[in-house]
Amino acid sequence: MSSFILKVTALLTMLWDHIAYVYPPTLFLPDLFPSIPAGLIHASDYIGRISAPIFLWSITTGYRHTKNFKKYALRLLVFAILSEWPYYLLFGNHGNVLFTYLWGLLTLRAMDWGNKKRQSLGYGLAALSVILSWHFALFEGGGRYILFILSFYLTEHWPVRKKALLWLFLYPASRWKLLYLYFTEGFRLSMFFLNGLGPLLGVGLTFFYNGKKGPDVPGGKWLWYMAYPTHLLILGLISHYTQLF
Repeated sequence: MSSFILKVTALLTMLWDHIAYVYPPTLFLPDLFPSIPAGLIHASDYIGRISAPIFLWSITTGYRHTKNFKKYALRLLVFAILSEWPYYLLFGNHGNVLFTYLWGLLTLRAMDWGNKKRQSLGYGLAALSVILSWHFALFEGGGRYILFILSFYLTEHWPVRKKALLWLFLYPASRWKLLYLYFTEGFRLSMFFLNGLGPLLGVGLTFFYNGKKGPDVPGGKWLWYMAYPTHLLILGLISHYTQLF
């Protein structure tokens, strides 16, 4: 599976997730398709959980293969800024995920720089980055997503079985708060399965990466950047004006 196919998969599943945020499948699918079991409709929520791990993985591949780190980081910064108002319009909060990707990219750079200066210094810088981003939680995913970016980067050459065991522990463990809410406040366990185990579908797809870039689509490099603020703006406007009327 090429990086192009993985990115297209991430893009389409992200679109599904955000469209479902505005128009939940449980509101219209039963009327359109009465014969569909309710469990299958709820299972469609898992489609949207595929995208995040693939995008986090793509930051590591982008970092490894970029010819100009500064331009790569600058592109992320520019589109993160452009996406902030559409993100707020749709979700009602700040800190869109492109800022998280940028922070993760800078963390990878700091880790490699630190390790060249002094043995293990880079790992200390990476750990500090995870702790700070987890504590302050300024952007979507926070320290959890930074940890995942580092994990994808550091385990690139691990055998699939070893990587699978790591992620089977890491992703559910990162959502321990959902389990805590389940035991203390009667939180639905299904939400833990959706958000703690659902993304493992996306993680698993990255194991099939064949090391190839895939087809060169005209303007394809900008497609991934433009798609994010554009679809947020469209869905945000739809959601905003639907609420007004």
